[in-house]
Amino acid sequence: MSKWLAVVVVLAGLAATFAVGYALGMETAAKGIPATEAAAPDEAFALSAAASKTWFAPVSEYATDGGEPLAEAKFAALVDTLKQRLAAAETLANFEREAEVHLWSFMRRLAKPQLSERQVEEALALLTELADRYPEQAGMFEQRRGLVEPYADAMDALPFSVLGGWFPAPKALDTGGEPFADDAIEQIMRILDALLAMPETLADFEAESRLHLWRFASRLQLGRLTEPQTARIVAFLQELKARHPDAAETIDATVSQVLHLMPGQQAPNIVGKDSAGVEFALEDYRGDVVVLYFTGQWCGPCRGEYPYQRFMLELYEDDPVTILGVNSDDDVQTLLEAKETEQLTYRTWWDGHGEENTKGPIASAWNVSGWPTIYVLDEEGVIHSVNKRRAEVVTVVNGLLDERRRREFEERRGA
Repeated sequence: MSKWLAVVVVLAGLAATFAVGYALGMETAAKGIPATEAAAPDEAFALSAAASKTWFAPVSEYATDGGEPLAEAKFAALVDTLKQRLAAAETLANFEREAEVHLWSFMRRLAKPQLSERQVEEALALLTELADRYPEQAGMFEQRRGLVEPYADAMDALPFSVLGGWFPAPKALDTGGEPFADDAIEQIMRILDALLAMPETLADFEAESRLHLWRFASRLQLGRLTEPQTARIVAFLQELKARHPDAAETIDATVSQVLHLMPGQQAPNIVGKDSAGVEFALEDYRGDVVVLYFTGQWCGPCRGEYPYQRFMLELYEDDPVTILGVNSDDDVQTLLEAKETEQLTYRTWWDGHGEENTKGPIASAWNVSGWPTIYVLDEEGVIHSVNKRRAEVVTVVNGLLDERRRREFEERRGA
């Protein structure tokens, strides 16, 4: 197992343990503000003390050249800072919320330099000591302990924005297809504004802002936006772009997502080649309920959808339901082998042929950053729901079919 793969596996475990937000493949559930404590719509959002200031030296200061280990003085200062911050009064007042942020800041800096064998041993011993000292949060320290050895070889530090839990939990925002309340929209925008102003975000804004903006847009896809709400959000994003021109491309992609990829909007057409090299279009399936998966064999959560896809292929064999895929594997042969092995007979665009396989033209046009991303479209090609998973997708499709049957029954009765 590669070093990075080991890190991803551990982070995936963290996400599963705390069940916060969506999986990005690497999104942890390390929390800056737990979902249960998210600001109420009529309250100002406040960052945790741990996130409101850069307590540690900048990540860039921990880089080393030529495989040289981190200087002992810098390693000792890093350890001392973590100990001091965990013992600070504001941390102890809300330990779960504050300590998670400090610990993640510490771990990010371990990933930048080469560590000596003795430094690895000290880091492991420190996390064991902290688990004993703070037994109610022992799991947090033990899980981070599993990252130390993968981090022992110098790697690029994971973004600070990998921390989750800033926005209200998805279930708290799911409107069941109804429009959002205006105060919920204002709350989400306030949180994004605060996250983009964090010192750790500003230190590398272009990279750090991407995940915050993706989570922001993903939360908006949980309900329906009114026209005034859409205009308000677009104006807010344009204000952000004026303040942060370095992130203009990412912000523009988010604007496009708000304008074209929200529930209740007509889905953009997709035209591309399938796994056999034959061109086809999303609009070819107008009249059917369409379940559209952005997926890839490389993605564990994507593979977790396969049994439900096979089930739907059988269940809806005689119904106006179509499953389509947008595949991001870097080799079309991987897609072909997976379709045969997993008995996935639905049609798939192969989109992994770009400079970066997850940034193919279709995924980029749909601003896909989290895998899998799942859209359900009604028979008119209107987006009905986004990112329902597994059995939830079946429930959504059944509901759309029931609506269609009721409508057809009423039409026949009226005739």
